[in-house]
Amino acid sequence: MNMFHLRRLATTLVVVLAASSQPALATPQEKPHPAVVRVRATEGDSASFGSGTLVGLGSKHGIVLTNWHVVRDATGQISVTFPDGYKSAATVIKTDETWDLAALLIWRPETKPVAIAEKTPSRGDSLTIAGYGSGKYRQVSGRATQFVSPGDDHPFEMVEVNVAARSGDSGGPILNCKGQLAGVLFGSADGATNGSHSGRVRWFLKRVLAGCKLPKIRKTLFPNHSFSKP
Repeated sequence: MNMFHLRRLATTLVVVLAASSQPALATPQEKPHPAVVRVRATEGDSASFGSGTLVGLGSKHGIVLTNWHVVRDATGQISVTFPDGYKSAATVIKTDETWDLAALLIWRPETKPVAIAEKTPSRGDSLTIAGYGSGKYRQVSGRATQFVSPGDDHPFEMVEVNVAARSGDSGGPILNCKGQLAGVLFGSADGATNGSHSGRVRWFLKRVLAGCKLPKIRKTLFPNHSFSKP
């Protein structure tokens, strides 16, 4: 079980991958979002599972965002499976341990990616978390309650949502009311879920795209950003 220590004003919040019985603000939706994938990472004779979101499409490839801890211990193939049955091998192209983010390069699916919100969430915003848990898709809505930090020397760029994620939801999206990616969830405790918000996600993706030749994805996600040659 992964644990993350977050600074909550003067108090330390310990975030673990656990379920909670706290009720949500909306009835859970069971129909999978077409761009939310199940991630499988081979670890020796076993495997770990998480969730992820397609955020970019190129001419031959796509980029899926998930958690660093989902793929951290992979010793063999990593793969993603879409709700329509499309499956692709995945290659980790960049990770960020501090913010628990990982970018996976996959073969191009025929699925529209999720747009990344330019505006970061605000307290009180309605947000929806989604993921596959132990195998069954679920998305459920709550409210943004506060922002937390992964450590004393880092900004408060993780959003807390007052609904619980399940083990296996890790890496799944936090969606705003427009269906845009407002964050990437990584853990849950005491009926609340935390994840790096869209501002931090956009910062991470710029670093991802600066290091690889994916011009179409660069142009689509950051049309006004000038990338140096990788």
